[in-house]
Amino acid sequence: MAKPMSRANKRASGARHAAGKSERGVVKKSVSTTKFKTTTRFMSSSGYVDVDTLAAEFNVTKAALAQSLGFAEETLQRSARASAQKTQQRLREMLEILTRVEPWAGGMPQAMGWYRGQGIAALGDQTAEALVKNDQAAVVRAYLDAIATGAFA
Repeated sequence: MAKPMSRANKRASGARHAAGKSERGVVKKSVSTTKFKTTTRFMSSSGYVDVDTLAAEFNVTKAALAQSLGFAEETLQRSARASAQKTQQRLREMLEILTRVEPWAGGMPQAMGWYRGQGIAALGDQTAEALVKNDQAAVVRAYLDAIATGAFA
């Protein structure tokens, strides 16, 4: 049986709440790096989402990825269009949603399956993919926030 951690060991290992108070009464904010590991894996050195890496991760073509984002098939084929603000915004929204769902789904491929195929009853049985296509990623994020805080699906 494992020993319970002492209070000092918990502090040293970072096992505190996200915004706990330190001994001096100053509020500390801890940042979880696990959230950023997945998304930075898909980022290029110039700060853009790397479409080639993303397509390879999900075993889809750039054309299929573009369609799932609501763009024309050739949008992600050209670097000028792939680095456009609207394209990058939708790619980041998709990655944010996938990153948030990944722990619940069991992995990134399963998260993509949920993103593309599972209708969300609370949002009119639309998939997260359909909502992101229609520029409603904020609605999906709000839904995921509610689920994370204990609301019913």
